[in-house]
Amino acid sequence: MVSVLFHQLIQRAGGDYRPGRSILFHVWLSAHFACLLGLMHYLDRAAAAALESFQPVLHVGRGSGTSGRSGAPSLSELRYRLTTMPRPAALWASLWGAVLGVGLPLAFIRGPASGTSSLADTFGLFRLSSSPLAILVSLVHLTLTQAILGALVYHTVRQLHMIDRIYAAYARVNLYRLQPLYAFSIPTALTAGGLVLYDYAWFGTAPELLSQPVSLSLSAFFAVVAAITFAWPLLGSHRRLVAEKRRMLAESSARFEATVVVLHQRVDNRALRQMDDLNKALASLEIEQTFLRRIPTWPWEPGTVRGLAAALGLPIVIWLIQFGLQRILQ
Repeated sequence: MVSVLFHQLIQRAGGDYRPGRSILFHVWLSAHFACLLGLMHYLDRAAAAALESFQPVLHVGRGSGTSGRSGAPSLSELRYRLTTMPRPAALWASLWGAVLGVGLPLAFIRGPASGTSSLADTFGLFRLSSSPLAILVSLVHLTLTQAILGALVYHTVRQLHMIDRIYAAYARVNLYRLQPLYAFSIPTALTAGGLVLYDYAWFGTAPELLSQPVSLSLSAFFAVVAAITFAWPLLGSHRRLVAEKRRMLAESSARFEATVVVLHQRVDNRALRQMDDLNKALASLEIEQTFLRRIPTWPWEPGTVRGLAAALGLPIVIWLIQFGLQRILQ
């Protein structure tokens, strides 16, 4: 709220500020850094909650601080790694975020005449004041915001890598206890959904961005990144579930084969009076194999995928319908 009020005062002090219907975009422009910080904090809480739900299949050391006797880290150490960024790396990520986040838009954004616009023209395109003070304050605000975005990108990559490592190194895979393995699909889905909603917020508050080729390219890029963000950390668990499923199916098939061998021996020896036990054994093994084949190997609930798909695709579908209707009615 302080940022929005300060931004409005600086813009109006320039004397050429006429926001009109762009006021929502100006509010978002001056306040979205808080959304980035809130998303980072929310993802940390979601990851910590997922780690608690993951405990039944988690192999960790018994120590309360650092690694336990088994060499595996303790639960508190895993929680710390999952939710805390190393300070030097976070500072470097913020620096690169500020440099790239400010430099790229200034280099690629284009004005109405399809030529490279000046800084004042760019501000005028979005109905912002083009006074020197307003431009200076906006650039400082943009630099700080992009620094936060750089930290969020590093935070996301590091946290997702940590989730992948937890699945690969510290999870005990049990096909009969899948529910704990679904825990980390929640923070990965929230991460992907947060990236997509952040991208859509720009177009929702400034539809004129849709006329910028670079904006549409970035939107498609964000959608692809969001899908990868959701699936990548869970691939390790998927591979382990597939391997465990194949192992259990192989063991069941070996038992089925051994039971069939006994069956054939009894048939060959005309020992047909006590076949009921073999019949039950074969039926039970068949039920086991059918059950094993139906076990899913992707560590997420079906509802999680449907919700993420809706977040990714529904706004695009609505926009395509609106675009098509505009072409037909013109």
